[in-house]
This record gives sequence, structure tokens and C-alpha cells, in this order.
Amino acid sequence: MRVPVLRRVLAGGLLAALLSSPAALAHHGWSWAEEEQVTLTGTVREVHIGQPHPTLRVETAEDGIWLVELGNPRQTERAGFVEGSARPGDRVTALGNRSRQAGERRMKAVRLTLGERRYDLYPERIRGG
Repeated sequence: MRVPVLRRVLAGGLLAALLSSPAALAHHGWSWAEEEQVTLTGTVREVHIGQPHPTLRVETAEDGIWLVELGNPRQTERAGFVEGSARPGDRVTALGNRSRQAGERRMKAVRLTLGERRYDLYPERIRGG
């Protein structure tokens, strides 16, 4: 007996969703980041506001360009960080969790400070003030 085409399509879609979900969780979760929080200070070189989450490219004097990931777009906006909050050339301090992968210059920010303005992206994750 042949399985109806619709059933095969649905089964294939479900299988694809199940196989891709660990990658999606790893990307959007915190498993790729170290537990310890660090502070990164530098100059904004590029700002991206959009999906899957806003990012900054930040240049430090010590080790070059870092990718600083923010929360999802709605969460980042709720923290007050919107289009125009940062521009290339601005000084920024990011508190967050860096990548576990040795040599990767990537951080998931929990807080950003630009001038006198502070953006708490993940207030529940901020350690030490």
C-alpha cells in the first residue's frame, strides 16, 4: 500500500524540523558561550539591527574586531537599543559571555554602555552589578 503524498510531505517536514532544531537551539542559546562574563571595550565599526539578532562589530586595541551579539530584535528594542543608538566611531563597553571556541572573537552581550547610556539586554544574566 502506498503512503499518500501529503503524508510523506508532512513526515518529511517534521523530520527536517526535528533534525534542524538542535542547530537552531545552539545558535540562539548560550551553550556556545563561556560561563564567566568579561568586559570588552572598543570602537563600534558596524551596527546591524535585524534578524536573527542585532550585532555590533567592535574593534579593540588589543585584539582587533569582535562580533558582539545582542538579544533578539524585540528584546533589544525593549532594552532601549534601537536604530541610531550606536554609530560607527562610538566608544562602547560590552559586558557578556565570550565564545568557548578558542580564538573566536565573538561575545553574547548582556549589557552595553555607550557614553552615559546603559542598555541591559539580559538583566537576569548580569553578574556583579
